[in-house]
Amino acid sequence: MLSVRKNRRSCRAHNLIELGAIAVLLVVVAVFCADISVLLIGLSLNERACRDAARAAAQGDSYTASLKLAQAAAAAHAGDGYFVTSPTVDVASFIYQDYAGNPPPMGSPYVQVATANIVRVPAPVLFFNVRVGTGGLMTFRTSYVFPIVKTQLYL
Repeated sequence: MLSVRKNRRSCRAHNLIELGAIAVLLVVVAVFCADISVLLIGLSLNERACRDAARAAAQGDSYTASLKLAQAAAAAHAGDGYFVTSPTVDVASFIYQDYAGNPPPMGSPYVQVATANIVRVPAPVLFFNVRVGTGGLMTFRTSYVFPIVKTQLYL
């Protein structure tokens, strides 16, 4: 009878140790999944904002009008402000090339828009000495090229 009780207690202790080890592993996996989810949300937000900004900029008649349209379209995609910042149009890499209404034979007017946003990882987990961003921050940059659809036709 005594050996049966001792054996039962030993099994309970083993089960508790196994449960503790698995719980620690599950917490690490859950935090890693949360980090990946926030990164994917930030990436998709920047991709959609850049595509919409390029499409809006292609409707403009001039450089300044296209830039304003692109900035307005990018502003429509707001992040939460802490984990994912709102995408901004990079003015330095904004290109509006309409060829002054006279495109070359093998070319067409286009507009190029680049956007960027910053994503803060909730809990930077270190796996195999690989760290996500500096201080848990990661910057996503995206660039799209669209044809200009409103150009004057000179015949």
